[in-house]
Formats: sequence, structure tokens, C-alpha cells
Amino acid sequence: MATKTQEPDTDARQVEYTTYAPNGETCPDCKKPIKTLEPCRRIVRDRSSAGPAVRYRHVECPQ
Repeated sequence: MATKTQEPDTDARQVEYTTYAPNGETCPDCKKPIKTLEPCRRIVRDRSSAGPAVRYRHVECPQ
């Protein structure tokens, strides 16, 4: 039986973390812009048709 290779818990590519978004980013949950120097969550999702998709969300989304 084949086993799945485990990724380390510290691999930031696999989980979200708090950071600052580039200018012009919009939260996909509430559709409001993320302000400059406002802490937000960076989330990376793998896509089968292309490279990974990077999104930014408010830490505490007002939605």
C-alpha cells in the first residue's frame, strides 16, 4: 500500500499566514479593498490548470 508523503508543518506554501497585501488587492469574501499596511491572510491554492493561485483576505473580515 502506498503512503502519502507528509509535508512539514512549517511549509508556508501549504497554509495561510499573516502578511501585508500588495497594493490593489481586494478581499474575495467581502469584496472590499485591503488597505496598505493592513494585516491580512495570504492563502495559496494549487490549481490543476495553472500555477498556484495567491489570494489575500482580511484577518477579521467585516462580512
